[in-house]
Amino acid sequence: MAKEKDARKITLEEYQQKYTSDENIAVAKNFLFILSAVIGLIFIVALFFLVLRLYEIHPIAGYVGIFVSVLIFIFLYLIPMLKLKNTKAFQTNVKMTTAANAKRYNKKLREEIAEQMIDVTYKTDNVGWYSDDLVGKLAVARHKKDDRALKETLTRIYDKDVKNAANKMIKKSAIKVGLATALSQSEYLDTLFVLVYDLRLIKDLVFLYGYRPSDVQMAKIYKNVLANALVAYGVNSATTGVGKSLNSALSTIAGNAARSGNIVAATIGSVVGGLAGTALESTIQYAVNSAFTSIIGFQTKKYLVKEYKLQDILDDIELVESEDEQLKIIAAIENEVKKEASKKVKVDKQKLVTE
Repeated sequence: MAKEKDARKITLEEYQQKYTSDENIAVAKNFLFILSAVIGLIFIVALFFLVLRLYEIHPIAGYVGIFVSVLIFIFLYLIPMLKLKNTKAFQTNVKMTTAANAKRYNKKLREEIAEQMIDVTYKTDNVGWYSDDLVGKLAVARHKKDDRALKETLTRIYDKDVKNAANKMIKKSAIKVGLATALSQSEYLDTLFVLVYDLRLIKDLVFLYGYRPSDVQMAKIYKNVLANALVAYGVNSATTGVGKSLNSALSTIAGNAARSGNIVAATIGSVVGGLAGTALESTIQYAVNSAFTSIIGFQTKKYLVKEYKLQDILDDIELVESEDEQLKIIAAIENEVKKEASKKVKVDKQKLVTE
């Protein structure tokens, strides 16, 4: 196995060509902030209209709704968002000058992830995410400060235990959001359910893995969460119209049967007409919203797996020069470029003078 792994090693230059992109971190962070704010705004709007409906029922119900809405916004939006923001991500988009620091940072993050997995397994009952045998080996590697054994054990945990637990999380969340939106029969509740379950799923997956995707990847995930919320609202509105049309058609048939004297057919048609439209609405909402939640879950999982593989590849790269030597080489190259540029300027000036 060791020989096979050594054969797959690549140089830093090859890593940069394959995996390093020209990401604008500042732009990604700003875009992530904007998407987070828009999701929060939709959260507030959905809660506002739900409270408005409660107030129409009774003023006291409206006041209670305001209090509950504040709690919902804090615990189901603000706290998950802050936890996601404060969770660390691996540094995998590196340059020659940042590779050494990234490797040290990733090593420390792996140690923190190992500590979290050990704490969750031994201090929390009935979680069952990670196998006791592998976590025991992780604890031994951590105690001995054996980074290679720790990384190998982590990889085994991710390949088996975490993968299975993540798939179960995604499936369970998809079913829950599908059932919730199918039963709610309210576009504002549907939107709220989708946001709550999607954000919780992302947060749980990130906690399960112990790290989060990069800012660029998180922005893509939040964009899909936003799209899912808008689709949930649109699907509810669209299916309501379809359901009413079906109810109206079956009610017309029932009315014709009643006028012809067939009371049994009229009664059955009336009952079926009342249920068919609602059943159709619920079925479509369940299918669409559960499918979108599954997509978001698997997208998050894909990014997490990708980042772990990239940091593993980066960790195996042997940096020939030290960080100081790298900086000296880069400075020397910059000086050469400046000298060449200066020579070219002088030559151009001499040409102008002679002409």
